[in-house]
Amino acid sequence: MKANLMFRDRDFNINEEPCFGKDALTADLELTHIISAMAEKDGTISDVCSAALFSTLQSIEEIRYRQENLRDALKNPDAVRRLYEITVETEKRRRNSWNWLASSYLSSTFSSAVEFLKIYSEMLMELRLVADENLPRFESEGFRSFFALLQRELSDEYFAEVRAHLNDLKDGNGTLVSAGLGSCLQGVNYVFRRKNRKTPWWRWRLSPSYTIPERDEAGAKDLGLRQDRAINEAANALAQAAEHLENFFAMLRRELAFYVGCLNLADHLQTLGMPVCIPSLLPADSRNRSWKGLYDVSLALTKEAAVVGNDFHAEDKRLYVITGANQGGKSTFLRSIGQAQLMAQCGMFVCAESFAVPVRRGVFSHFKKEEDVSMKSGKLDEELARMSEIADHIADGSLVLFNESFAATNEREGSEICRQITQALIDNGVEVFSVTHMYAFAVAFLDDGKTQFLRAQRLENGERTFKVVSGEPLQTAFGEDLYRNIFEAQKNA
Repeated sequence: MKANLMFRDRDFNINEEPCFGKDALTADLELTHIISAMAEKDGTISDVCSAALFSTLQSIEEIRYRQENLRDALKNPDAVRRLYEITVETEKRRRNSWNWLASSYLSSTFSSAVEFLKIYSEMLMELRLVADENLPRFESEGFRSFFALLQRELSDEYFAEVRAHLNDLKDGNGTLVSAGLGSCLQGVNYVFRRKNRKTPWWRWRLSPSYTIPERDEAGAKDLGLRQDRAINEAANALAQAAEHLENFFAMLRRELAFYVGCLNLADHLQTLGMPVCIPSLLPADSRNRSWKGLYDVSLALTKEAAVVGNDFHAEDKRLYVITGANQGGKSTFLRSIGQAQLMAQCGMFVCAESFAVPVRRGVFSHFKKEEDVSMKSGKLDEELARMSEIADHIADGSLVLFNESFAATNEREGSEICRQITQALIDNGVEVFSVTHMYAFAVAFLDDGKTQFLRAQRLENGERTFKVVSGEPLQTAFGEDLYRNIFEAQKNA
């Protein structure tokens, strides 16, 4: 059986190669806080959500399939959590059963497989009951197909037949085996037989029998070997069935973990009074972007409080230059864009009131780093080396986020380096968001009609609103505001 809750036509592969720059994106966009809130200390959810977040989907159809499933999960959280709990309980019962399929003794493999199949059949019944109770409440193709599969494949007659077979296999009154005589009176054609419950008791009582003496080790060993020959095919079939169901529950747990992780994060944000929405995805060749109330989710989770969101609308732009007051929210704004792009392209909701962006072939971040005393080369060399690695993996239709990049040298040199790199990227179809204090770099694109200029808002009294609005670059970052606030606070202390 296939759940197909992440993809319409295949299983979700948690071991798929992540996108390039996973570690940089995690650090620059502060994604650890998001994954931690999704996981709530569940290792499976953490691994699955991390894998999903960094394997950005390129197909709008695949993203929408997952989005529809997520909508259903958000509407029916109790049912989805119950399904996940069943898979977790199944794994616990399997681990606590003290059975082992990979035994060197065939009889042990046989009995272990029977015990596992009993556990799995009971838990399959639990899944079927959830499907029976909740199918009318779900609308998405993924969940409805999965519930219909459970009802179709796991009927009451199926469970009755499985239960009867397992009870026969677990019968403690011995194993029924038939055999024939070969040359030299050797036993051949050993066959494991199902006991006929309708056979009169007296037939067994009157049949010839032989009891092996207690100390006849050779006889007991020989009888065990004959039994193994009879149950060999049955033991292999049972072990394969048990492994198949083990893989099914493990796969189902992974696919449900993604939706449970989304539910956990949505619950956190709802507690903080912050909105979420299912994003609209535009074609990869689109250069339009718009959103309302987009915010940095990691900041909200860290502060455990509501944070400022931003509204934005742009058409036919390829470069976004963000300037303005120090500590005005520019980096926070940039992080929110990167977070939202990754979340949207893995089928998650986005942390905004509304959000519409194009699908991108990749998301790359290049943020300034703190000085590393162990570096063998200068800070600018390190920045250029990171940019070179990005250039080796970037492609047309990608998104790059620059945050104070190439500012480790003087402004004239840094501005020229940044300008040339940015120009090369946008000329090759790459979309760029760049937070910068370098005025010479920013004004180099003033006459470019494909550039959107944004600025961290500052009121006339120097107050920061932490909103980013449309505005051309200014020659000052208003550092004197911070200087004045710090020293006035110390003077009044």
